[in-house]
This record gives sequence, structure tokens and C-alpha cells, in this order.
Amino acid sequence: MNKRIKSLIVFAVLTALICSFGCMSGRVSAPLDLSEVDTVTKIRTPLRAAGDTMQVRISDPPGEDPFAVLPGAAPDPFVCFDNETDYYYGLSTQNSYVELHRSKLLADLYTGPDSAIVYRAGTEVAGSIWAPEMYFIDGLWYIYTSGQITVEDGTKHLFVLESETADPFDGFHFKAFLNNDVFGIDPTVYRDNASGRNFICFSQVIDGCQWLSIAQLTTPWQMGEPVPISDPHDYLWESVTDGPLNEGPFFVRSGNRLYIIYSANGCYSDTYRLGVIEYKGGDPLLKDNWEKYPEPIFVLNKDEKVFAPGHASFFYSPDHTELWIAYHCYYTRNHGAKRRMRVCHVQKVEFDADNFPAFGVPLGGETLEAVPAGE
Repeated sequence: MNKRIKSLIVFAVLTALICSFGCMSGRVSAPLDLSEVDTVTKIRTPLRAAGDTMQVRISDPPGEDPFAVLPGAAPDPFVCFDNETDYYYGLSTQNSYVELHRSKLLADLYTGPDSAIVYRAGTEVAGSIWAPEMYFIDGLWYIYTSGQITVEDGTKHLFVLESETADPFDGFHFKAFLNNDVFGIDPTVYRDNASGRNFICFSQVIDGCQWLSIAQLTTPWQMGEPVPISDPHDYLWESVTDGPLNEGPFFVRSGNRLYIIYSANGCYSDTYRLGVIEYKGGDPLLKDNWEKYPEPIFVLNKDEKVFAPGHASFFYSPDHTELWIAYHCYYTRNHGAKRRMRVCHVQKVEFDADNFPAFGVPLGGETLEAVPAGE
């Protein structure tokens, strides 16, 4: 068993964390419809002047000791902008609780005063809670994350929190574990707008290695049988440190192309980086209908001292014209893959003429960039 999986199990037991997979044998699943255009009807009045800038880093910096994890760390960042409430929302791994941040300005999201702890481990969920993400489905918000079922359970399982109202700051309650038998972390959700179907992708531990698996959500808190679609043994670069492993998936669409951007290698290692898998049409619940590309698309930037960029989420600018990435990284080399303080960076991303990701390089934390369009 690799060190990453051992650490998952040991950490879960020491800290004291899915899926009700319905049987889908005989199911018929139509292809995804990527022809429709995502639109937003409510656009905010900009709060900033044209030409305003912000720093790439939006969480607290590490202290003098890079291995000391201080309050203000933002590992596994999830960021979204909601046009109805007119807020950015942010989540990150905080171990025993889920803390939701909000801000009118992206630069202040993780450092501003407006946050609320919306769930604590200890009743329905034990131990640590990793990599929460939040999605608006059928009039309510749902937070997808992972935790233990009992203190004695050495594995993590996906679970769901449901909001009380359409405003996520009105609170959440525990809704359900998705499956008590599947060892999984890092859930992410994609909605096929044409059909109204929802899909979940997550990192599933199979025979001691972390694959990416996908399933259809039959309700926001129930999912069908998971299908492994990404083998972490595919390419050598996915197995350099603490591998082989694939984790931190996120659905990204450009034009009529749909991708899953994912992370590979140990998250504390210098070799942590982003790869890409593309949906090629047909039933999305068949492995053969996904193609993994042979090279990573986002790696460390030694010149700017940005190491281990990964576990990314993507979000639109307030006017819905730009796509941005949020990812965590470190500022020092770490050949031994020891635990360090992870900070959150954000930057606008681009695609080439064929709508393939052309993300460039991770920027230094103090680099100034234009604020998101419409902010």
C-alpha cells in the first residue's frame, strides 16, 4: 500500500470521517449535450473600477517555518460566484469542521471577516473532513465532501450537507452518506443542463491506489454505481511521489468540449500537478468514452517559487465572461513530501483555438493581476 493511502488511513484513525450507490445494472445513459450555452440573467453592477488589480494569493501567507500549518491556510480550495446572492463563496479543508467564506471581492474571500462554520464532525460524521465543494441544485445548496462514519473506521466516505434555504449562509444540516462501503474522497459535481442530469466524480481507493470514478446522482444525496474512468498507473508522471494516485477532480467546459481537470502525485510533494481527461461522447458512465492526455498541463514554477500547484476548482467571473482557477501551492521545495502550509492562488485561465486548456504557469503569490471581469 502506498504512503498516500497509509496516510489517509492513519490520519483518519488518529483524528477520529458513499454513496448509496443504487444498482444501475441494465441502465441506459444518454450522451451529455454540450451544445447549449450557459447563461446568467442577473449580472451585478461592478464594484471596482476598470483596471483595478489584486494579488494572486487570496489566503494568508505561510510563516517563517513553512512546515508550520497556521490558521488561515486554505488547502483544497473551492471557489464559486453566485449571481443571485452577489457573493463569492469559498471552502477549504479545515479538518474537523466545514467553514464557509463569502465576500463581494475575490481578493478578500479567505482573509475577510465574513465566514461561518456550517458543520462540525462529531455526530453523524467522525474524524476529519476533506475537500468540501458546494453546488446549487433544485433550489438548495449542497456541500459534497468526505469523512469517517465512525471513529474506528479507517477509511473515508463521501457525504452531503443540505442548505436550509437558497441562501447558504442560513445554515446546513447533514443529509446523507452516499455509500458506506466505498472508500472515496474529493467529490465534485457536473450538471448536464440539457437533460437535467447530475454526475459526481471523485477519487476512489481501489486496491490501494486512487482512481477517478464517476457516477450519476439520482438525487442530490443519492448516486448510482461508480465507474472507474482514470487509472493512476497510466503515465509515469502520475506516480512520481506517493503514487500512483489521481485526486481532486473538477469538471471544466469550454465550447462543446468537457474536461475533468485532476491532480496527481502526493499533495505535499513538488511533483503535485494537474492533468486532463476529456469526455469524447456517448455514455459518460463508460470508461472508454473518456480520454486521458499523456502530459500534465499545470506544473511548478521554480522561477516564481510556486511548488505543488494542484487540487484546483474553477469559477466564472461575476459577468460570466472569464473562467478562473483556484488552486493550492507552496513557496518552498519539499523533496521529502512533508506536510506544509498550503495557500490559495487564483488566476484567469485561457483555452486555445480548439478549446483545449492553455493555463500557462502558476503565478507568484504577490503578482498583481486584473480583478475578475464584472467585479
